[in-house]
Amino acid sequence: MALDPESVDSRPISPSELLRVNKIRRDFVANVSHELKTPATSLKLLAESLEDCIDEDPVQARFFAGQLKSETERLAQLITDLLDLARLESQEQTEYPNLVDVRIVLMTVLARMRRVARRKDITLLWKRFGKAAQYTVLGDETQLTSMFTNLVDNAIKYTPPGGRVEVTGGMDEREIIISICDTGIGIPEGKLSRIFERFYRVDKARPKATGGTGLGLSIVRHVAENHGGRVDVESTIGEGTTFTVYLPRG
Repeated sequence: MALDPESVDSRPISPSELLRVNKIRRDFVANVSHELKTPATSLKLLAESLEDCIDEDPVQARFFAGQLKSETERLAQLITDLLDLARLESQEQTEYPNLVDVRIVLMTVLARMRRVARRKDITLLWKRFGKAAQYTVLGDETQLTSMFTNLVDNAIKYTPPGGRVEVTGGMDEREIIISICDTGIGIPEGKLSRIFERFYRVDKARPKATGGTGLGLSIVRHVAENHGGRVDVESTIGEGTTFTVYLPRG
């Protein structure tokens, strides 16, 4: 079947745009290679250590087995996030055919995350929506679940034990507005503009301790934009961070 010439964007790419695209591609490949190499190297070293002590020191062997499991889970999460991000970046804003109730999505996410919060002694609060209002959007339930899971998980990770994470919802005439507010360590003002970039980390020492992949907030941004919405952030060092998601009402 012949292509309609008018349906193909034949505008030439400028040299500067081509250089920019090539740089983004090179940086992405370099970042992915680095991020995959780190857990892969750890897995190799842990497997060798486990092999050395499995017969003579069962206690140490169990320790290395636990570390091996942790690194395997980290690698699996990184691969999952990479696949999710690649799929989201290949989509432009989509006309979704199905209405999704944001309340149900949040109930599912919060029920799943309560156990994580309890293990860290974090109070996870939800200010429930009014029953009369229609909190629905035209969207993809899986993507929306991923977005809110990443935001709540991040809030828990970066909030010290004894802290609080609060999810609130509201709406105006056009949008559903969801806020995830924590009492965590906060983000420096000068770095707020970059936190949605792939692999960008405010503190490079954090990911090992928190298990983060550096892709969660990039996924959040793409999900919001694919649904015709946006996500904003406000933060104060030592006091906490608030992410606010705006989604067009369905």
